[in-house]
Amino acid sequence: MMEKRFFIITRTPTKSGRKSIDKGTVGCVEKETEDEFIGTLINYSAKQGCSLKKDNLQLISRHEAQLLIFTDNLAKRLELLQNRKLFSAISALQENDLVVVRHNNVETPGVVKRLLEKGKKGSNGLDVLKSMTFEVELLQEAEHRYSQSRGLAYPVFNAGEILQVSSVDRPKPTFKADEHKGAQKQRDLGRQNSDSNAVPQRRQAPERPCPPAALSPTAAVENGRLKRVVSGGSLGSALQTAPLELGSLTELQASNGATVHGVVRWIGVPEGKSENWAGVELDYELKDCLDGQLGGQRYFNCDRNKGMFVKLRDLRPDSRFLPAPSYKEPPCYPEPQAAERRFEADSRNEDAPPISESSALQLLEGRMKGIQGHYNSCYLDSALFSLFSFSPALDSVLHCPVVSEELIQSVLRRDIVNRLRRQGFVPAENVMKLRQLLGCDSFTFEEKDPEEFLSVLLHQVLSVDPLLKIRSNEKTQDCYSYQIILEREEAVSVPSVQLLLERSFLSCDLKFEEIPSCLIIQMPRFGKKFKMFPKIIPSTELDITDLLYNTPRECFLCGAVAELECYQCLRDPRLTPGMIKQFCRPCDKQVHSHRQRQDHQPREISLPRDFPASIPVPRQKMELFAVLCIETSHYVSFVKYGQGRNSWLFFDSMADRSGDENIPEIKACPQVGEFLSQSEEGPVQVELECTDVFVKRLLCDSYMFMYQCPALCLYR
Repeated sequence: MMEKRFFIITRTPTKSGRKSIDKGTVGCVEKETEDEFIGTLINYSAKQGCSLKKDNLQLISRHEAQLLIFTDNLAKRLELLQNRKLFSAISALQENDLVVVRHNNVETPGVVKRLLEKGKKGSNGLDVLKSMTFEVELLQEAEHRYSQSRGLAYPVFNAGEILQVSSVDRPKPTFKADEHKGAQKQRDLGRQNSDSNAVPQRRQAPERPCPPAALSPTAAVENGRLKRVVSGGSLGSALQTAPLELGSLTELQASNGATVHGVVRWIGVPEGKSENWAGVELDYELKDCLDGQLGGQRYFNCDRNKGMFVKLRDLRPDSRFLPAPSYKEPPCYPEPQAAERRFEADSRNEDAPPISESSALQLLEGRMKGIQGHYNSCYLDSALFSLFSFSPALDSVLHCPVVSEELIQSVLRRDIVNRLRRQGFVPAENVMKLRQLLGCDSFTFEEKDPEEFLSVLLHQVLSVDPLLKIRSNEKTQDCYSYQIILEREEAVSVPSVQLLLERSFLSCDLKFEEIPSCLIIQMPRFGKKFKMFPKIIPSTELDITDLLYNTPRECFLCGAVAELECYQCLRDPRLTPGMIKQFCRPCDKQVHSHRQRQDHQPREISLPRDFPASIPVPRQKMELFAVLCIETSHYVSFVKYGQGRNSWLFFDSMADRSGDENIPEIKACPQVGEFLSQSEEGPVQVELECTDVFVKRLLCDSYMFMYQCPALCLYR
């Protein structure tokens, strides 16, 4: 008789007749068509028939269904199902396994004493699937309090009340070629155990061995008795040396050096190989990964881009579930492994150029790409990725021959920039090295702003020359970024960066002393929440010709060399709005003869001596190469990776989370380039409700714009 298959509804609520079926409902498959399952819903005491689209549900094993149905909260069922590592461990629980449960709203350690199946006849006379619960002996004080208050031996918990799992007392089988009758039989064993359609029976050895997890307080089993051990003691040693088997939680290094995590789904010797390999199903998709097939032969089943094959000796247990230290301070990272030291010796000292447009997507697009976030580091991650991935604008900082902190410069260049440009991924520990060297402990764990980080790094730590020289009241001020300062004008509801910069400079009587190689502009905001403008249009080219001191400029009307400029005319709606108004003397006289402009006060423009009036005035323009955005204290960035119109990437150092680890992600967003290629007048009329999500985020959350002058980047 064929084993029954079970399912859980995971998509938008489905309707069967007049009754709606909520997400999280569990059922049993009776029949199957091309795109539907016909089955019965399990409602504890009754069954209801229905037809369901396959896209709206997920198949689960009988044992998994037994674990889920005793959890009354449907949302909790889905949450548990999505936490695959924990659910896999709970599914494999045996007697004497260590767990942490939620008992009276407190995380309490305990040991599993019995697995209980509960069920009864349904109202329609059919057998209802029995639910699976766990009888848990609570440790020490918690156990004593429970026994005294209830008079019972052990409390019972469902799967949704189990928070952590550890099983270190059971011997784990190893997979060696000489223990089986040939490599082919070993491959067959792996395929049988990883068949997604097979429904295993309960047996002594678990289908998916549970992962080592950190217990708090840490406990171990010795001779069948519970024993408390300190963190890093015998429990930690047992977890680190436990051999890996089918279902084990593991971690490995991807080709870019990123540490990724998954579950062992197959062990054996693949065709053409001579030693044991493992097939691993990753927690999330990675670019260029597999689906369980290797060399045209299928060894296990998983989603596309979530399967990897590696030598078994290259795997190690998932370190996220090893006992953690009891203190909460930011971690101190260990010395590099031997392989990393070899990499450092071979290539870190060789400067890597900015990533080319042709290799950008292959190297960077996908998960575990870019810079990995950790402990509120998004401000720093987004700033470093924006400045150094594709632009040489600040490469001079990496090669400055005389700096006050050579160690910091070395860490920045070798451990972050070179690694990012070569491998496309920088682990969190590399960034933490830099944060620990900035001279202030708060940089290792507190939220900061990108401008504060850049100021500390460039000015206080590295003591490099200022990026900007701005003239005000006949004096020159040095700075590393420029903050837009102006009064809000209702007449300009959606300004461009060009307009904001011009108005800010004219209202404050400022000029650039020289053309900057890198111009970092902060948008007008008050704190992280209040924005002066709901939307700001990025200017892909920033014309700073009229903002330079002692530089020839064109007359706004006739194109001759201008001699006077007028800030009041900038605000005049009768003249073309949003453009700096400077005039030659004849045009100035004509413009200000109007009765409404007679009170204007034009100012003299400083010009080079003996500049020929007949020579066309050259335009000085800078290119936009990155935009930092912020939403609810989280920074992300849009970065241009080449000269192509649509060559834009979106980077988030904390796009997702797996266990205690952040997962950075980079996505191509050509729609941003399409939007920016329109005229600056056109996009203003676009309704946000109809706008692409990336474009909307760029318009509404922009915080800092970065421009470069390619001709000057390597000379500053």
